[in-house]
Amino acid sequence: MKKTVFILSALLLVTLAAFYCQAAAQALHESQEAVPGYEPLTLQSAVKIALKESPFIASKKSLVSAFGQRTKAAKGAMLPRLDAYTYYKRLSDPQLVIPMKALGSTDATFSRDHYGLGLTLKIPLYEGGRLRKGITIAELSKAVSEQDLNMTRQELIYNVTNLFNQILFLRDLKRAQDETLKALKKVRKDAQTRLDVGRLAPVDLLRIDTQIAEQESSLVATREEMTRAMATLAQLMGREPRTIKDVSGRLVERDPGHLDYKQERLEKLIDERPDIQKAKREMELAAQEISFEKGLHLPRVELVGDYGRKAGSGLEGDEEIWSAGIVLSLNIFSGGVISAKVREAEARYLAARNGYEHLRLKALKDVEHAVSKILEAKRRLHAARTAVKSAEESFRIEEIKYNKGAGTVTDSLLAQAAWLQARANLCRALFDSELAFMDYKLAIGRVEE
Repeated sequence: MKKTVFILSALLLVTLAAFYCQAAAQALHESQEAVPGYEPLTLQSAVKIALKESPFIASKKSLVSAFGQRTKAAKGAMLPRLDAYTYYKRLSDPQLVIPMKALGSTDATFSRDHYGLGLTLKIPLYEGGRLRKGITIAELSKAVSEQDLNMTRQELIYNVTNLFNQILFLRDLKRAQDETLKALKKVRKDAQTRLDVGRLAPVDLLRIDTQIAEQESSLVATREEMTRAMATLAQLMGREPRTIKDVSGRLVERDPGHLDYKQERLEKLIDERPDIQKAKREMELAAQEISFEKGLHLPRVELVGDYGRKAGSGLEGDEEIWSAGIVLSLNIFSGGVISAKVREAEARYLAARNGYEHLRLKALKDVEHAVSKILEAKRRLHAARTAVKSAEESFRIEEIKYNKGAGTVTDSLLAQAAWLQARANLCRALFDSELAFMDYKLAIGRVEE
């Protein structure tokens, strides 16, 4: 029996250990995927992490939650309100403590000290429409914050994508500069050999050294710019600098043929942009605030009730008391405060309406600019690819001529520099093409697609 129990216990421990190891391995794998720098970071992972961990996104979500609570508070203002109270008063002269029903009896109590406690009930019946307007305003405020969150998400994706593409561009540029530097050092070694045998002038070696120094300086500048871009990307993702070690992906040429430039379609897309929707909600909110402030000119009606006990000095004459009734109040004069608030709300509405019109015109302009940049980038890409082929062939010819002694080292270096510049221009054109596409997506409010 003991042997069986021992075997079963051992099997249970082995099973639990295997389960724990599997869970730990899974957790480690997930942590490796979630931490940029542990393995090359992809664009999709960068966007996912940014949307999940960015403090800026978290702050916008908190604002949405806050406005949701404001809506609950506005709805709660329409419900009955029950308050508890207690008090103590000392008067200059003794006054009757118990109600009038006790007058004429020996139980009448007078005292300078008065004590009381009880409950007060208030039920709002009418406040010039301000209660329901308050709910509408709170709901619109929440809608504004939601559109602000959507707009922030779009801008975050836009910035993360552009920074990621910039890193890819700088990485390709750095690779081209590395290859050029290696080629220059090889040329320098060959030139030193030629100089030693008297087949090369010392000034030519100095030119090569100058070219190498310039190339090394450019390489350092590109590397440091890449470091800064990675630090900025990490900040957008909600991470500390230097957490991104490498990225995965490459820049490719896009085909702009599938884009829809029809005016009707563009206007519909623009109308659905988060910032346009936010401006619309702000305009509606400003209109509701006008009615809300005008409600202060109207009467206020409440159903009120009170129940409690009252006593005098030494708690003598303790008696139950209650009251119920309707209270109507109407502002007669407020020193112009209410009228000023109404005019302020009207001015805010005009500002919101003009802001909406300005934003809509800007959105139309953004779309036009983005489409123009896409078409320009396409032409630049074609020209850059042609220039790379031409510059590569020119460098190949000059290198052959130099190796055969028919050309000068200066011509070879110039051809190599032209080839490097053509490759850099191609990388830049690819990056600008991606940037133009992201500008177009942001302009139509479709960054997440």
